[in-house]
Amino acid sequence: MKWSDLLQWEGSSLSQQAQAYEKSAQSLRSASESLQSNVSSLTGQGHTVDAAGRAMVKLCGEVERQEEKLTALASVLSEASEGAETVGTAARKLDGTAANHSLHIGADGSVQYVGPHNVSPADAVTIKKNMKIVSEQVAAIMKKATSVVQNTRSKLAALGGGASSYANGSTKGTRVPKKDLKLPPKGASEKEVAKWWSSLSSKEKAELIDKHPYEIGSLNGIDGTSRDKANRKVLKKEAAEIEAERSRMMRENLQYPGRYGIAQFAQLEERRRALENVQKTLDRSKEDGMPRQLLSLDTKHGRVTAAVAQGNVDTAKHIGVIVPGLYSNVAKNLDDYDTKASVMGANVRKHAHGEEVAMVSYLGYDAPQNKLEAAMIRKADAGAKQLAGFLNGMHASREYGAGDAHVTAVTHSYGSTTAGKALTMTDKGAVDDLVQFGSPGSGVQSVDEFHLEKGHAWVSAAPYREDIVQGLGDDGRYGKNPAKMPGYNHLSGDVGPGEGWFVPFSKHGAYFNEGTEALDDISKVVAGRGVPRSTS
Repeated sequence: MKWSDLLQWEGSSLSQQAQAYEKSAQSLRSASESLQSNVSSLTGQGHTVDAAGRAMVKLCGEVERQEEKLTALASVLSEASEGAETVGTAARKLDGTAANHSLHIGADGSVQYVGPHNVSPADAVTIKKNMKIVSEQVAAIMKKATSVVQNTRSKLAALGGGASSYANGSTKGTRVPKKDLKLPPKGASEKEVAKWWSSLSSKEKAELIDKHPYEIGSLNGIDGTSRDKANRKVLKKEAAEIEAERSRMMRENLQYPGRYGIAQFAQLEERRRALENVQKTLDRSKEDGMPRQLLSLDTKHGRVTAAVAQGNVDTAKHIGVIVPGLYSNVAKNLDDYDTKASVMGANVRKHAHGEEVAMVSYLGYDAPQNKLEAAMIRKADAGAKQLAGFLNGMHASREYGAGDAHVTAVTHSYGSTTAGKALTMTDKGAVDDLVQFGSPGSGVQSVDEFHLEKGHAWVSAAPYREDIVQGLGDDGRYGKNPAKMPGYNHLSGDVGPGEGWFVPFSKHGAYFNEGTEALDDISKVVAGRGVPRSTS
């Protein structure tokens, strides 16, 4: 196998062939179903009828065997296509990087320096190091290529002995995935995802989590336990990649000063801190004995976002989903919101009469990080779609599990506006209660816009002079102030002592304070036992 050959590797032709085999298999499936129908409808008696029936049954069996082989072959070629594309892309990228450092990779994979020879001793050392690094990467890519070829050959050889035996693991090699192990199409609803996931066996789910952790971890409609397994894999992988990237950037900056600026290092450092805080939050289970689930983890779209549950969202009778606002982000305060969830969760359990409770710290949207961002509504609009999908997914997965749960959106500050908008997009029954506090705006013009049963919108409002965020947003974009809107149940606004008669924001973050009437009232709602102090 030559390096020059690997530069030409791409997966499109194999992918096209796989699709052609799959299409042929579908045609055979249709033919088989038609034949089976004809066999079932065959009537009459006598040798001729019996012979015709036997012939048709035999033909059905042959068609099914051919369909099975084509399906398995399509799967093998699809996997080979992915491998070829990975190898070819890596080879071409490395070839270009080597050229940028005056290095040439020969057809046999050897690495030569082709730059000027009158270099300083220090440069000579650097060149030698670079050649070593490139040589190692060439070897790794060629090893991967060899593995792709060998795996494909062994699987094709196994198919020669019958696709069914191969698919069932009676021959050596990796199992050919069944057709139903393919991921659902993009745009599939949360209900469709939940139905698909429930149709799989435990072994099939484990295979998909292992092979597609990013996709499974982010798919709304999959149960929390499975998402947790997938996202923990992603967390481990991403943490390792960030450390490797950090080392590479520092090494290259030493060799080529100024290649990476302060902003690039700062972005990488924030991602690193975010993932460390996720792991730190999950590790709290070892200290307090409360199991945690990593329900979402997005490392690919700007700032890292995540959602962590205390308890089990798949079995809990009551689930509180805490949605924070301004200044909230995973790197800075996921652990702080986990603490708030612990305080509120303990209070909820006092009112839950022994029923299982789960609390979710939902930092799964990109919240504003400064007052200028908070003055704009686009983060709430974008976050609302993400939150609605998350809530719908949790509801859909429960339909195939423990059944419906009592779900409360517990929403603060800018997060209350985000959640209010989200509840205009949730499925019927996905959310049972909405609590908004310290809210700049409800997200709506009328409680009738919420997909809630009447009487299940709640508001807690501290004295306005000490929390002037309340109603701060304009009604048109942020929605009306829930503290003054008809249709809300009013909870206590007593969040404990403040800092004086008129300190504008002193009580804005105090709604989670332990031992306060406000926290106790909110906790009662989460436990399904909310009692309004007044209504509007």
